[in-house]
Amino acid sequence: MNLSLTFGRRLWLLVLLFVLGGVLALLFQKLIMALPVDAQASLRISMVFQQLLMFLLPAVGCAVMVTRRPAELLQIKSLPSAQMFGLALLTFLVSIPAMNCIIEAFENLPWSAEIVMAEDVAKSTIEGLMGQGVVSAILSCCILAVLPGLCEELFFRGALQNLLRSRPMSVHLAVWLAAIIFSLIHFQPIGFVPRMLLGAGFGYFAVWTGSLWTAIACHMVNNFISVMAMQTGVDPDIVGLSTPVVSIVSVVLTVVGLRMIYSRFMSRGM
Repeated sequence: MNLSLTFGRRLWLLVLLFVLGGVLALLFQKLIMALPVDAQASLRISMVFQQLLMFLLPAVGCAVMVTRRPAELLQIKSLPSAQMFGLALLTFLVSIPAMNCIIEAFENLPWSAEIVMAEDVAKSTIEGLMGQGVVSAILSCCILAVLPGLCEELFFRGALQNLLRSRPMSVHLAVWLAAIIFSLIHFQPIGFVPRMLLGAGFGYFAVWTGSLWTAIACHMVNNFISVMAMQTGVDPDIVGLSTPVVSIVSVVLTVVGLRMIYSRFMSRGM
């Protein structure tokens, strides 16, 4: 694929569009807060603008500016095969117990009071988007699961990861760099490692299945599970899956699943 601009300028363009989107999102947030709407509606509208202006538009805008085939750069031109998609989704699902154990392990570390307070504020913000009833649950899923799954994957795995890969470098380096930046952007130290691992998983799914739609779907499912747990007040581990034995089995199955996806990827010479 022919790309315009140099490697460094392509990355700077993406960063510039991201910063510009962040500034616009902040301005929209202040404008919305001045309107006569309730706090929950204001928060929901702000969240939508944030996702669109900081992630979706910069990713699409950068892709359009650097190539005549933006859909190909973002890996949204074609769908993954049903077999690869199903295998990737299943691998992600069996990894959940292991991921829950990792999350719990980092939550139990002796973090400073300031970091714990910042995490509580972030959690309170998310909880502020929740409401009662079916309509509210649907809105919560759209804002916290569907929209971030699409917009963040377009930015981090679609634009950033593929722009990194446009320069001769290891695929693994591109995947992990994008995953690290993905986790850093959330500004939540306690969840940094689990979120980085999650981002790397999405990155490999996009590379090995040849389609960003695989990563988008897995990201949406991940967020949907979290949203439904918060919406209903039900512990996501209600069936007690995150035990040491189950977690070990989860790790083994995840490794097997990743290996199968990678083997199919290599066999096709992709």
